[in-house]
Amino acid sequence: MTHVDQITLQVIGHALTSISREMGVTLSRTSCSPIFNEGNDYSCAIFDARGQMVSHGEFLPIHLGSMAFATDAVTRAFEKEGLAPGDMVILNDPYLGGTHLPDVTLVAPIFFEGDLLGYAVNRAHHLDIGGTAAGGFYSEARENYQEGLRIAPIKLVRRGEIDPRLLDLIIGNTRLPAQLRVDLQAQISANRTAIRRLTELAGRYGPDLVDAAMTMVLDQSERRTREALRRLPDGDYQAVDYIDNDGVTDVPRAIRVTVRIRGDEAEVDFTGSSAQVDGPLNSVLGYTHAGVYMVFQAATEPDIAPNAGCYRAIKIIAPEGTIVNPRFPAACTGGNEVTCIIHNTVFRALAEIRGPEGNRAHVMACDHGSSNNMTISGHDPRSGERYVIYEYPEGGWGANRDRDGLSAIWSIVGNTWNVPVEVVEERFPVRVERYELRTDSGGAGAHRGGLGIRRDHRILGHDATLAILANRVRIAPWGLDGGHPGAPAAFAVNPGTGDERPAAPEFGSKAYGVTLAAGEVISQCTAGGGGWGDPAIRSPEAVAGDVAEGYVSPGEARDTYLVVCDEQGDVDHEGTAALRAERGEPAGARTVRA
Repeated sequence: MTHVDQITLQVIGHALTSISREMGVTLSRTSCSPIFNEGNDYSCAIFDARGQMVSHGEFLPIHLGSMAFATDAVTRAFEKEGLAPGDMVILNDPYLGGTHLPDVTLVAPIFFEGDLLGYAVNRAHHLDIGGTAAGGFYSEARENYQEGLRIAPIKLVRRGEIDPRLLDLIIGNTRLPAQLRVDLQAQISANRTAIRRLTELAGRYGPDLVDAAMTMVLDQSERRTREALRRLPDGDYQAVDYIDNDGVTDVPRAIRVTVRIRGDEAEVDFTGSSAQVDGPLNSVLGYTHAGVYMVFQAATEPDIAPNAGCYRAIKIIAPEGTIVNPRFPAACTGGNEVTCIIHNTVFRALAEIRGPEGNRAHVMACDHGSSNNMTISGHDPRSGERYVIYEYPEGGWGANRDRDGLSAIWSIVGNTWNVPVEVVEERFPVRVERYELRTDSGGAGAHRGGLGIRRDHRILGHDATLAILANRVRIAPWGLDGGHPGAPAAFAVNPGTGDERPAAPEFGSKAYGVTLAAGEVISQCTAGGGGWGDPAIRSPEAVAGDVAEGYVSPGEARDTYLVVCDEQGDVDHEGTAALRAERGEPAGARTVRA
């Protein structure tokens, strides 16, 4: 193999990451949908000629950890026909390299002087890809056929020219054809940016040196991952968590995992998980792998360059026909919801690992554990045109042994942004009347869980249709080491009025075809993160600070944290001491500061 010195390796490695980031900038700035140019629900990466992900920017772990399934599907599909310079392959089929149907992937081979150098890959969530439900989140789906247009790997671009008939076929199956056309072209532009930059890099350093550097980048990440795993004690660590239900029967479904640490390798075994479900809450294999990989990257050494090298030391067992590896044609649009619970479950298993001082591994309590998928759709009374609003709001993250959980952060599976209120109100016939942190939603603990949010939309001048596909309404995010669970999520229509009603009365977190009349309000409340440690040992000053900020109510401070204070956060120290003594906390008990 061509020798690469360390300085050149760092230059090329960072150049590859920069290319991935530039792909994202291109995609965002040339798209028209707010889910792209505001919400950043897309991911971009560079793969080597052998189909291994070498670099990516700060995008969505749920996309990145599953992208290898797409490149593998493309290389298998075109093994005989081959790929030529300028070709781009489109796909979204969950059983042929995709995840759920709204996530559309474009794979472009990159050639230098006739030889394959690598692949540019991007994946982006489109607002509508057809199917029964506008926006794609059809909670009553029983088969993948009902969830939208399925695209097996096929060339959308041939030798640099877009296939107009194929493009017309795709956009003819969506409720938002103009947006989809522009957004697909944005994805094409992103890959063209990568092709241009990577060929420039190969022209400067030579293709052999660039290829060798890619191999070394992967090997370094593998080595560091194995070193991190070697520091964990060998053992079998088990956990179970649940989705609320599958949208068909109101019965929790289990994700069971055994994590086996042996030397410098980890085996993650989902044997014992529930069978694949009738509804759309199934995680295809790519999603399941992504849910595992992101946990190990966060819980071992977060500064390891994330790429396919990290995955070599991790073996995943996901029995076919289960909720973590369904058989076609099982519905799977809600697979991103299952992936949230997968990473919660693997985190919970790793929490059983104790270090030399008896502390848990670098894991946190449960986050809000849902993508909180909600769509509002209809015809804009101002223009008569169809619209789809996709809301996927943030919630609370779990606390850990060192600090409070973060508030109003998207689930770990994603790295998206919120769509600003101003954009929502300008683009769509709704008014956002509340957007705030939920008091008392963070799980109580020595370190408090992060807070969920409340976001209310009022429908203006027309009747709209609501769809919900979420979790953590029935089963709250768990705490660790005596920490309390976070508050569960909730969805309500016209909250606080005489016309209040549940938005999803049958399943709590799943509904389809709910009519919202003009003037009605849909309120979405996301879950808080779990707490860590006994709330009674949180310092009174930290609790009082939370009360002053509105994170914790005075009643919660008194009843759960055993701290007496007013709404301004002024502590009654004598009252607090008396209350803690009454509840069995000795005077001078250890306190934990936030």
